[in-house]
Amino acid sequence: MDETLSSLVAENGPGALVATDDAGQVVFWNAAAEAIFGYRRDEAHGRPLAALIVPPAERAAEARLREQASHGSAECYEVLRVRQDGVPLYVNCSMRPIRDPGSGRVLLLTHMADATRHRARRDADLVQARFQGVLESAPDAIVIVNGTGRIVLFNAQARALFGHPAAQMIGEPIERLLPQRLREAHVGHRAGYIGAPRMRAMGEGRELNGVRANGEEFPVEISLSPIETEAGRLVMSAIRDISERKRFERTLQEKNLELERASRAKDRFLATMSHELRTPLNAIIGFTGLMLMKLPGPLTADQEKQLGLVQSSGRHLLSLINDLLDLAKIESGSVALNLEPVDCRPIVEEVVQTLRPQAAAKGLQIGIDWPPGPVVARADRRALQQILLNLANNAVKFTSQGRVTLLARLEAGASPHPVALSVEDTGPGISATDQQRLFQAFTQVGDPQSRRTVEGTGLGLHLSLKLAELMRGRIDVLSAPGEGSRFTLRLAAAT
Repeated sequence: MDETLSSLVAENGPGALVATDDAGQVVFWNAAAEAIFGYRRDEAHGRPLAALIVPPAERAAEARLREQASHGSAECYEVLRVRQDGVPLYVNCSMRPIRDPGSGRVLLLTHMADATRHRARRDADLVQARFQGVLESAPDAIVIVNGTGRIVLFNAQARALFGHPAAQMIGEPIERLLPQRLREAHVGHRAGYIGAPRMRAMGEGRELNGVRANGEEFPVEISLSPIETEAGRLVMSAIRDISERKRFERTLQEKNLELERASRAKDRFLATMSHELRTPLNAIIGFTGLMLMKLPGPLTADQEKQLGLVQSSGRHLLSLINDLLDLAKIESGSVALNLEPVDCRPIVEEVVQTLRPQAAAKGLQIGIDWPPGPVVARADRRALQQILLNLANNAVKFTSQGRVTLLARLEAGASPHPVALSVEDTGPGISATDQQRLFQAFTQVGDPQSRRTVEGTGLGLHLSLKLAELMRGRIDVLSAPGEGSRFTLRLAAAT
């Protein structure tokens, strides 16, 4: 544009002055336009004005205004525009055609004055007349903004929370309530929400920090609600200071970390005490056995009885220590299982042979029910043996007459656990209430009389469940009072 046109448009007074050609491309962009919209003159020149400052939803209306203005209309309109940084603003806009004295072309001259703050105050008058009485005494800090993110209502709780008087905040961008480092990103989040508003419950969105008038930052939780009014779409925010909750959460987290560290230390201690705890007990049990064999010499009846009690108590204590150490190793994550194809038949036969004397002493039959062909599971051999031994030992201990049977089945439709190894007994059965507690540590179920007559740590089933889970399997229970019980270990088949 030549000097004469620059002089002509400069006579139109203050405000952004932009001249565009018949294709809507910028041919003149003054310093005020740079200040209002953020584009330098060289950045704006030759680009479509609509692409620079007109929101997509407003472009059809902009085209109509240009068409009217090209026929001589010079009316003033309040329209929504957008800055280079994405911040929306309202401007008072008027257009009229002018002729470029140098080239003779007809251009469209647009004059725009920033009306954002004026619009915010007008919206504030409307909102306060409509909502002030209801929201002024609300228990939460309530802040309402208009379509450009300018504050139009700032209730008593908001004033107390942020420390600003309402007169200072009306017309200010909502970002004034955020720390400086969060403001730029929040402009984009806000624009996205206003473009697609929805109800957002307290705590549903991202975590934010507010900033008080004295510069103090604090964590906040916000709910958002769009409001349709004659002034256009507004957004109401309910804001809560969650500093106390955050302090409580941090304290709780620190306590949890302390407990976790203490638990890990306890587990490491127990897991490393195997030799120190077992060695003296094995010596006690071993030497007691030698004495009961009468190798050092004959024993009186009382001596034999007392030594038998020592040996029985030592074995019971060793069993308890073994269970505790196994549990500590599992809980500390120091148990490494080797999952491989395992033929289950030899392990089940070994368990039966181990428990046959104990079953015979109670007059029980113990046997195997096996399908044709091999049953091969993906398992750890030692863990599989320990689980089956625990399940079968419990069956023998709690069954007073009848039989205990170890069964194997291949259930083709039971993916991912088609291998089912069960221990079935004819014992007293377990109620539905007791079944819910079966796998808890240090828990024995059943009537008090049976618990007094049966030794046990209450850890066998808990350990068995943990080992089954480490093998990516599970244990199911089928039982009812008076009908016996079936415990089934389900594992993946070897591939």
